[in-house]
Amino acid sequence: MRMKNWLLGSALAGALALAASSVAAQTNPAFVQLGRVSATIYKPDAGPAPHIAFLIAHRSANNLNNIACRELSKRGFLAFCFNTRFVNNDSIVNWEEIALDVKTAMNHARTLPGITKVVLLGHSGGSPLMSYYQAVAESGVSYCQGANKLSQCGPELAGMKPADGLLFAEAHPGDGVQALRGINPSLTIVDGKVVVDPSLDPFDPKNGYNPNGASKYSEDFRKRYYAAQSKVMNEQIAKVQALAARIKAGQSVYPDNDVVLVPFSDQAGAARLDQMDPSIPEIMSTRRPQKFLKNDGTIVTQIVKSVENPHPAQAKGNRTFDDGTKMVTVKAYLSTNSVKSKDSNEDIDHCSNNNSTICAVQSIKVPTLITAMGGYHLLRDEELMFDKSAATDKDYIVIEGAELNYTACKACETTPGQYGNSAKNMFDYIAKWANAHF
Repeated sequence: MRMKNWLLGSALAGALALAASSVAAQTNPAFVQLGRVSATIYKPDAGPAPHIAFLIAHRSANNLNNIACRELSKRGFLAFCFNTRFVNNDSIVNWEEIALDVKTAMNHARTLPGITKVVLLGHSGGSPLMSYYQAVAESGVSYCQGANKLSQCGPELAGMKPADGLLFAEAHPGDGVQALRGINPSLTIVDGKVVVDPSLDPFDPKNGYNPNGASKYSEDFRKRYYAAQSKVMNEQIAKVQALAARIKAGQSVYPDNDVVLVPFSDQAGAARLDQMDPSIPEIMSTRRPQKFLKNDGTIVTQIVKSVENPHPAQAKGNRTFDDGTKMVTVKAYLSTNSVKSKDSNEDIDHCSNNNSTICAVQSIKVPTLITAMGGYHLLRDEELMFDKSAATDKDYIVIEGAELNYTACKACETTPGQYGNSAKNMFDYIAKWANAHF
């Protein structure tokens, strides 16, 4: 517990330092502390006072200086950029509690002078966060409870105020799905040694791996790999659930929680097939024609394929502890880092975990905008969010050449500056959407 408090205290100190540097570099940002939530408020330097506020946060990343904070304030909006209680500490995230931090931010933003509308912005790991809050706010706590859930929310989430709109800017489907797709199912640990199943090894040239460029995996290999990833995670879930049951019964070492090691799956060493083989159609492109915002500002409608480059170096980190192994608590694993499935690509029980953007959108009816990055690997996931969204007023558009953080994927360019307008184009589109709706 002391370690937990020390980590949170250290994270807060870092947040304060970042806020101070941000204020020095900007004319308007103001730091506020709201209990366990730290925030920086950005306002336009000039012009009319904003009436629309965007709430911007991530599960655990420091968002006090997110690019969206600056870009949205430049376009006449108030940007309320905040950190959750789990900032810089993914290992202890208790997902069911995290909506309370969005509640704190929402309640404060609603009191700011002139603000009449509030829009939630979910970027990457902020997408399951914001959609979770909004789903519970619109549907009540019944949304985050049920026999199928790996972790249950409590009554303290009742009565939260819903946002007026929802913006996904490069949203991922959920941390459980991300963890599932990062698993290397060819590796197991037996008697303290790593055993490799060569028929499932994604880093074996016989299966299509190319250490010097783009890999090419067959459809048969991909299907077997996706099924094997699900098998590994389902077995992990069963083991952690058994440990949680022993803790609850007072039969474990600790009375409250414990540590879980998840080998060969963490982000820096993730064994996602699409990171080695960008040609995989089931993940790396839209299924049907969608709006495509080109670098010159024009919009066309077409099937969009990601231009992301392959990452064959994932093989180097996959077997390491530092880059390939995730260390979390029992609570964090069940509430944030797992999901039930039969196939890591198509047959996922998204609603088995409350950390799920794809589940949440099915309960969200406010106007929703999804902006997907054309230089990253989430195009199909975001298209699925759009398809499953309960909103009657919804929009989906792909930004040409943009990477995860909205800026141009320079490594993806064939000529310098090919995607140089990606961030500007995206935020201009968001501003137009927000002004038209609110």
